[in-house]
Amino acid sequence: MRALFLFLFLMLPLGATADLIADGFVAAQLATSSSAGSALRQTATRRAEGDGPLADLLRSRQAASNRAERLERDLTAADRDDPARVIRLAGEVETVRTQLTELDAKIAENFPGFATFSQPQPLDLESSQQLLDADEALVFVFTGAHETHVWALTTDQAAWYEIGLGEDAISDAVQQVRQSLGQSALLRAAAPLEDDPEPKTFTTFDFEMSWLIYRELFAQLMPLLEATEHVYFVLDGPLSALPVSLLVTDEVPYAGQMTPQAFRETHWMFQRFAITVLPSVESLALIKGQAPRPRENLHLIGFGDPLLTGGYWPGRGRSVMKGALADPNALRALAPLPATRRELRLISSAFPKSELYLAEDATEATLRSADLGAADVLAFATHGLLTGELEGLSEPALVLTPPDIAAPFNDGLLTASEIAGLDLNADWVVLSACNTAGGDGRPDADGLSGLARAFLFAGARTLVVSHWPVRDDAAAQLTTDMFQTWTHAPDRRKATALQIAMQAMLMDDNDPSLAHPSAWAPFILVGDGG
Repeated sequence: MRALFLFLFLMLPLGATADLIADGFVAAQLATSSSAGSALRQTATRRAEGDGPLADLLRSRQAASNRAERLERDLTAADRDDPARVIRLAGEVETVRTQLTELDAKIAENFPGFATFSQPQPLDLESSQQLLDADEALVFVFTGAHETHVWALTTDQAAWYEIGLGEDAISDAVQQVRQSLGQSALLRAAAPLEDDPEPKTFTTFDFEMSWLIYRELFAQLMPLLEATEHVYFVLDGPLSALPVSLLVTDEVPYAGQMTPQAFRETHWMFQRFAITVLPSVESLALIKGQAPRPRENLHLIGFGDPLLTGGYWPGRGRSVMKGALADPNALRALAPLPATRRELRLISSAFPKSELYLAEDATEATLRSADLGAADVLAFATHGLLTGELEGLSEPALVLTPPDIAAPFNDGLLTASEIAGLDLNADWVVLSACNTAGGDGRPDADGLSGLARAFLFAGARTLVVSHWPVRDDAAAQLTTDMFQTWTHAPDRRKATALQIAMQAMLMDDNDPSLAHPSAWAPFILVGDGG
């Protein structure tokens, strides 16, 4: 499908008509796929139906589909020198696929017409425009092997153009910017907020490449977006591995200088727009179809500061698994996160009701006994692990306090598949952890990790996720300011609250090191940014 779409666009004349632009907008959606978008759509249909026979069937189908996806991934990665495992996995895949077929048949037979909801439905250009507010826009980027296509929509205008940069070129550019953030991201990551008040010297940031990405991909849009305040971005391919908030929108006045003044006088994309990331174009309809939630009497449930006593950080190749379960001793050897205790307490100050589960209470057993469905905001301040980041870890996970003895559903790791089985009603889920939206800039990178997909699947409306390891002091300040801003202004968008918090951090005179984008740029909003 992707190759066919690219051929179609190579055939378009330079002065493509509005009809051809609209047709290409739909074709590009068909050529892309997003597990996060699918999760959001499935969750919306499940929640819209409430209880009853159809809801039960939909929940069963979602669980089977999620299991099939995991099994097929395991089968693809299985060692062919272990034929017994390959045969077992292939048999399990076939069994689950048979279950899916049977469930689809029941849905089609008992609820005629509803079966179409189980398949992605591209949103046409005109319908997308009708969903936008007067000060909103949608930007959709489709990256091919040799070129990139960009659509921009407002309520009354639409534009499309092609750029002669393909997956490899954009992937290289994205990785270059990400690598320039790497060392700075952990300047004070392990220090409690009360300690280490002296600002550190910045290492690097690739101003020029950040500006070049903006200039090549988005500068042409600015006349169309002149009256826009809030932009939904749907990003395909390697660009999904970078928050567009840190793109530089003008030539840098202090090129090569790594000082707070240089960062503060640079013009950044987040200062021009409040930004929300959507996993797919079709998810715009689902988000806009949700009734606004009240902002008074909000209830926060938070988990953080797990009991960890070691000194190593994720990503160093150590094993945390013993068979199918986590090894509690190996988890306990992870570095503690003492600042997350204060972080959650600061966040909770923005809410009239809060429940915090910290240290010995931050366990899987506690989580499963808590009434998570009552949470308007669910926050995790802990290590986030990506697939393969630690040896033996086959899916992303959040680290909680390890038990003395590991047991199913209580081994200290809250995995993506376990998260997907939760029943949430949260307006917000905050993952103040490492790499919860991580991508590495490769052409096939999915900028929304399995953790994000799992929470969408479970019923979250808005996710706050991070693109790289987060300074715990910066995470505390940013998330607290965001919620304080949002709760005290009933008409303010979620995306605007994040925008204001980022600007405050950039200009914070009390800690000049916060001016570096490694501190203020890692978090993005996914889903409902309104």
